[in-house]
Amino acid sequence: MIASAKIKTDKIDARVLAELARAGYLPLVWLPDLDTESLRHLFCDRRSLVDRRTELKNTVHSILHRNLIEYQFEDLFGAAGRKWLEALCEASDQGCDQLDRLRLRAILIELDRLESHLREVEGAIAAFIAERPKLRAQLDHLLSIHGVSMVVGAGLLAAIGDIKRFSKAKQLASYFGLVPSTYQSGDTQARHGKITKTGRSDARWLAVEAAEHLRKAPGPLRALYTRVSAKRGHNVAVVAVARKLTELAWHLLTKDEDFLYQKPRLTQDKRSAVRKLARRRTGRKIPSAAAPALGSKAALYGSGLQGRKVKDQISKLAAEQAEAIYQAVIEHRQADGNSSTLTSNSGFDPTRPLSTDWQKVLEIVAEKHLHALKSEQSS
Repeated sequence: MIASAKIKTDKIDARVLAELARAGYLPLVWLPDLDTESLRHLFCDRRSLVDRRTELKNTVHSILHRNLIEYQFEDLFGAAGRKWLEALCEASDQGCDQLDRLRLRAILIELDRLESHLREVEGAIAAFIAERPKLRAQLDHLLSIHGVSMVVGAGLLAAIGDIKRFSKAKQLASYFGLVPSTYQSGDTQARHGKITKTGRSDARWLAVEAAEHLRKAPGPLRALYTRVSAKRGHNVAVVAVARKLTELAWHLLTKDEDFLYQKPRLTQDKRSAVRKLARRRTGRKIPSAAAPALGSKAALYGSGLQGRKVKDQISKLAAEQAEAIYQAVIEHRQADGNSSTLTSNSGFDPTRPLSTDWQKVLEIVAEKHLHALKSEQSS
């Protein structure tokens, strides 16, 4: 209304704003609390360091390309590639310009400094979260998702802030700009286009990066990626998984529980790595916020099976079973069929999963796996 006014002055705009405020038509803006604001600053510092590191690595590639120098390393900045770059700085008969060799040496020194600074910032992020029980518990829940590391989890927590300000999972996905744009006017049919890309761009980027790993893990989300990628291609399918990951994060943080299809060993390793970083920074031992052997993991730890690899194998088999059920349910729904028989026979509905039902699935798979192990040992 202000922008389309024929007469537009500061005095008139101020009066219009006052009238809108009096009528309660101005929306309120959520202000982050002190912890969320501090976590955003730490994450922003890390993002700046990573961007600078990427810029320097691209400069190294441009120097080699300009001097027509080839290399056979998969990771140029790994142990072997780094040793080769340092030797290239010392050699004078490799067809590399002397000035470029000096630049290359300076860049390698700057990369070492950035790596050291990056480790310090990541340690500060881990210590900051570990010192706050609520953030530590939320991060532990997010780490149970495949593809979510400490950096991704901290970045999502920094972007989300108070999860209670989102009443639905779809609102969080819209806040990240991962929902499709919609256009509808009058009685015309609604048209859906690309994702809106509004809101927190850094959180959207983190969700897409995590989705690249989540799509490979067994479970319903891998079935979702397979189905969408066959019709729309890889990029659209990954974005679809990223949206589901965002909605999944809302459910985990709201319900205060872990991801059902998690890999227990991987989850424990990621949580231990965060506590290790925090201990190096603070010098204090920090326990995990997750209660051991509760929820969906009780079936694994109460089965009498020894070894984390065996438990991981059971979780993988159960997740593959849930993926198959999910794919069959979607196919029946698309064919206008009744999928209730599939979920009733299996005792588990992947479209509306419950922890109690998933625990029963784990118990059945663990019993079958234990029986198979005993049969192998006896034979």
